[in-house]
Amino acid sequence: MPEVSDQSMSMTTWVKISDILNDKKTDEKVKIRGWIYRTRSSGNIVFTVIRDSSGILQATVKKGNLSDKEFEDAKKALIESSLEVTGDVKKDERAPGGFELKVTGFKVLNFAEPFPITKDQSPEFLLDNRHLWIRSQKLTAILKIRSTIVGAIHKFFRGRGYYEFDAPILQPNQCEGGSTLFEVKYYEDKTYLSQSWQLYAEAGIFALEKIYNMGPTFRAERSKTSRHLSEFWMAEMEVAWMELNEVTEVAKDEIRFIIQEVLKNNLRELQLLERDIK
Repeated sequence: MPEVSDQSMSMTTWVKISDILNDKKTDEKVKIRGWIYRTRSSGNIVFTVIRDSSGILQATVKKGNLSDKEFEDAKKALIESSLEVTGDVKKDERAPGGFELKVTGFKVLNFAEPFPITKDQSPEFLLDNRHLWIRSQKLTAILKIRSTIVGAIHKFFRGRGYYEFDAPILQPNQCEGGSTLFEVKYYEDKTYLSQSWQLYAEAGIFALEKIYNMGPTFRAERSKTSRHLSEFWMAEMEVAWMELNEVTEVAKDEIRFIIQEVLKNNLRELQLLERDIK
């Protein structure tokens, strides 16, 4: 295959919506790409809210400011259609985020089918359509905060001289209790999904002394509560020579560090989720 250079890929300078919302592109002509988040039309004007991973931005498409074909495409494009849009950035307090894009070019890359998530937003329906619901502002914010938390866990332990030590997910024995094991057929034998890395960690500390892990954990617990999960990700640490009171101090320091990282990196997401940052 012919090589594609970084230079050829960056011929078009794409602007992230967050740069516009942070007042870095006011009164400039920009090019953005993303997906339709909301849309409505009235006569010779289309109001389209466009999203990318960094935020949402209102775009105003007026007949006469672009080709007739582009205007008609803007009118018929449904939620989640993918776009490349050119326009002028203007401040507008009425628009979400306080900025608006006056569109001069509107290219639809793919026309979406009717979006199934409308008035029915029951937990069961949203879970059945999870692949679409993660595109909502709420879940996008949660996923960003989760990413910060996972990164903070790695940063915390590595900053204190811990080594990341991974254990197998398929394990031949139990760590917590036999009744909560997920059994898996392993060729001609049987094995189990990991309940914890602890048995491997107890071996690992004799080589590395200070180790940690962030990995998937499985418990065959049938109770449907927030404290009983079939699958979750767990951070664990193990240290040679450490006393119990020292372990609890590490845990408290870790929680403080994670909270500080979230407050530093995710204020916008916390506000969107209406969390009390105090």
